[in-house]
Amino acid sequence: MIDGKFVVHLVDPDQAIADGLETLLSTYDFEVRSYPDAESFLQSWQPRRATHCCLLAEADLPGLSGPALLQELRRRQIDIPVLLLVGTSPPGIIDAARRASHVGIVQKPCVNDTLIEQILRISQEA
Repeated sequence: MIDGKFVVHLVDPDQAIADGLETLLSTYDFEVRSYPDAESFLQSWQPRRATHCCLLAEADLPGLSGPALLQELRRRQIDIPVLLLVGTSPPGIIDAARRASHVGIVQKPCVNDTLIEQILRISQEA
């Protein structure tokens, strides 16, 4: 938690999308930390961040993909709620995400209200 705010860790390689999501989320008073790829997120992760936060990640990431990121989180025993943004992702990606615990799926393109509702639900459970 940063300054008492719920933190959304955003992993998206498209800077324009990341900027738009950061603007949207900040209007709801969320603190946003952006990363261009899964590796950057994992490198900066600190266990003390495990509460009052969630991970919002693009499924089709370069390098370590969304499902591979989910596996790595599980391997490292990082228990963080995840919302995976999926677009034209292969069905296997969506199936893998659905089998993982603490993972929600947000189909792109999504309505901002849908995304915010899911993040608000997670923030209230934290």
